[in-house]
Amino acid sequence: MAALVARLSWTLWTAPVPPLLSDPEYYHATALSLARGEGYSVVFDAESGFAPGGDATAFWPPGYSVFLGSMHWVFGESLAVARLANAVVGALAVIPVYFIGRRLFGDFVGLVGAAIAAPLPSLVFWTPVLFADTLFTLLFASALAFVLYGLRSDGTFNPAAIVAAGVLVAMATLIRGQALILITLAPVWWVLEGSRVRGALRWAAVALAPTLVVLGAWTVRNVVAIESPIVLSANFGYNLRVGHAPYSTGRYILPHDLWSAPPGTTFQEREMSFNDRGTRRAIDYALGNPKSELELTGRKIVGLWRPDSDVLSWVSTFGETPLPARAWEPLRLLLDSSYLAVLALAGAWVVRFGARQPRPAWVAVSLVALWTAVHVVFFGEPRYHLPLLVVLVPTAAAFLAEVTRYALRGRRGLHDGRP
Repeated sequence: MAALVARLSWTLWTAPVPPLLSDPEYYHATALSLARGEGYSVVFDAESGFAPGGDATAFWPPGYSVFLGSMHWVFGESLAVARLANAVVGALAVIPVYFIGRRLFGDFVGLVGAAIAAPLPSLVFWTPVLFADTLFTLLFASALAFVLYGLRSDGTFNPAAIVAAGVLVAMATLIRGQALILITLAPVWWVLEGSRVRGALRWAAVALAPTLVVLGAWTVRNVVAIESPIVLSANFGYNLRVGHAPYSTGRYILPHDLWSAPPGTTFQEREMSFNDRGTRRAIDYALGNPKSELELTGRKIVGLWRPDSDVLSWVSTFGETPLPARAWEPLRLLLDSSYLAVLALAGAWVVRFGARQPRPAWVAVSLVALWTAVHVVFFGEPRYHLPLLVVLVPTAAAFLAEVTRYALRGRRGLHDGRP
């Protein structure tokens, strides 16, 4: 309940709108197209941005738009509906955080982790912005929880949990392909927990099956609707170019060299051009500029793991829905300090106690490493680290629990030693 109240309060107070030509505007437009029965389609205009209708699209994966579209179909087309839906799914993410903490560290840490996640500014403040990250975080956290519970304490597999994990990974993949890293993590976790390699690989294949079915169906749709066998989204080459170009910064920057097109070019035609030209140019640049690529790798990592104070610009719609001027600095300090505290406490647990508890440490470290590696291929943005907080928060809670136990033992020792 506290998680929902925090998110609803922030959402109702800020009420941002999608900025022109932004990801949120695209998601909102395609969601309205779906709600109106026009399919996954969008109209693009350089002056007025994205609007419902128009040509079939596959620039972003469809999962988040399908979610918003279903909310609009049931509750109406107001932006408030989309923002409130985000608040609900954001609050629900606290539940898998509890189960992740419980599975890795025990009941107490699970509760502490959930208590931290409920009001954590990094998770709360992004909620009203119509990015896919809030829904993806819920699905990613839920899939991870089911993966962790995929092997019972007696060493036997839990088919229901594994199938649930597979379905959730499939749903999450239709929002972001990064969800597939859970399929690579799952069999290793089960082997560490005592299963045989062959059994772990067999069940990992079962978990992967729903994603293959969903991606296969989506690819067929793209062949029919836009005459291109796009497996997930047409922004692969676009994002690749953002991260590998003379103008790359390590974070998002408009790849201006991809936008030139003859008058009358539809957005669907642009998508195909973005993908093809972006991929070619990015690869050529990466192969021809190894020194710059090394520097960009560091910048991407910094961009991915930096604090979340960027969200203040988004919730204020870059000035269209302003926050009180006096609130900016306190909110920025709150965001930065709370996020950095979580990182510091989680890192302290890994360094101090990871050798003693290698399996939880492996989950945290491997997820961070895989997540970072994926984003080094493209570029880093602070909101991209939100899904990893579902394991970093319980790890931070585990450190607090260890410190508390140590302090209590010390107090009992002093008490026992009194004359």
